[in-house]
Amino acid sequence: MQIKTRARGFTLIELMIAVGIIGIIAAISFPMYEDYIVNARTAAMNNNIQSIRLFEEDRKLEFGEFVEGEYDPANPDAAGSGACADTGTCGLKTLLGWDPRTGADDVITIAVACVVVATAPECTRNSAITITATHAEGGDSVAKTF
Repeated sequence: MQIKTRARGFTLIELMIAVGIIGIIAAISFPMYEDYIVNARTAAMNNNIQSIRLFEEDRKLEFGEFVEGEYDPANPDAAGSGACADTGTCGLKTLLGWDPRTGADDVITIAVACVVVATAPECTRNSAITITATHAEGGDSVAKTF
């Protein structure tokens, strides 16, 4: 006498339900992950802006004026904008001594501009500055005026 054994395994319906559940979880988690990435980039840019602001405040206390310039992580010694663009000394690394490079974090470009238009890299005594940070991997720029 032979006893029939039932084949073990998953039915097509069970597999479709499992794939559907995985799809729902993925549809919920991917946008949350994107929001996490955007928030992390914004926090990194805000952190760099605050660092630049502190360096600028220190320079204002020492020399009586802010300085404008740029920081490009691809070439941190490059000249910034303004009257000294030809001299190669307008980079924020040179003017403020600020260089945030720590290996893989070289993805944020900073630009400091005087609110009152300056003819030299130094702002007029009553001017404020606008610091703009841009992340190399996309997203919105962050700009703050002090």
